[in-house]
Amino acid sequence: MLPDTVQEILTTLRDLEQQETLLFEANFVARVYALDMLSFRVLEHIENVQYVHGYHEYLARLYHRAEQLWQRLESVNAQLFRRLREQLLTEPDTRATLYRLRETYVGHGEHKLTWEDLDADYLDIFINGILDIASPPEESKPLEPGMIAYHPTPTRVIFALMAHAHLSTHDVFYDLGSGLGRVALLVGLLTDAQVRGIEFEPAYCAYAQERAHSLNLSRVTFHNIDARAADYADGTFFFLYTPFTGRILQAVLARLETEARARPITIATYGACTRDVAQQTWLRPVVEQAFEYDTLALFTNAVPSPSGRGCDSSGTKVE
Repeated sequence: MLPDTVQEILTTLRDLEQQETLLFEANFVARVYALDMLSFRVLEHIENVQYVHGYHEYLARLYHRAEQLWQRLESVNAQLFRRLREQLLTEPDTRATLYRLRETYVGHGEHKLTWEDLDADYLDIFINGILDIASPPEESKPLEPGMIAYHPTPTRVIFALMAHAHLSTHDVFYDLGSGLGRVALLVGLLTDAQVRGIEFEPAYCAYAQERAHSLNLSRVTFHNIDARAADYADGTFFFLYTPFTGRILQAVLARLETEARARPITIATYGACTRDVAQQTWLRPVVEQAFEYDTLALFTNAVPSPSGRGCDSSGTKVE
């Protein structure tokens, strides 16, 4: 066992134990950072040391102390999320409430990634907590070639989309490849539109529908169906975070082109599929921009307004 390594682990743990303000609900971002430090700098570090050098009682005691602190911090978050979820359910204006909560606990600007978690930032963790979205259930159907495995849309992208979509009660929003429902649930909370999630995996669809029910979102429904076979007759707005590629994507775009012959529609994209959508001759970008994989882009089959704006992945307006 290396003395310097053990001292580093002990110092990190002591520093976190002495930060009593981490137990205050308002210090959400600092608490999430501390949880990451505990996970990667203490717990995982101890596991690695004991794997290489063998079991040591002193390290085992440190591990137990770190676990206790981790559980205390997690319990604060769980209590915070329960309280905020109840608040959201009782407030008449869920949009205003959600924006206020975001500003209070996370802020509205750029959200830095957590210490080592490159798949989620503070806003993702905060919104998942309020919506009570946890780990995905076990899949029950194999993906077909061209279908992309579950990967949630960054929450900052959803907020950026809502800042530019201007959805009303007359709109019907479709999230193609809706996963556990984060996009559809947020759209339901932030707008008055009808919202439909289209999801290939039955377990994900059932999970998302249960979340909608628990949040009293009767305008949000999830449909377990292949996106190529779904009925889009009432759709006005469609969102794709690259749920599929190749022939499946082209087949779905052909379906949407048929719908576009009957009425104006808007398609929003994020991820690798954006470049494929930009090549569709029947669509026009709401704003001319470079279509990168991390760019949120909007397209319409109608002539865009001269003042149309787009946004990048962080929600920054692009002239």
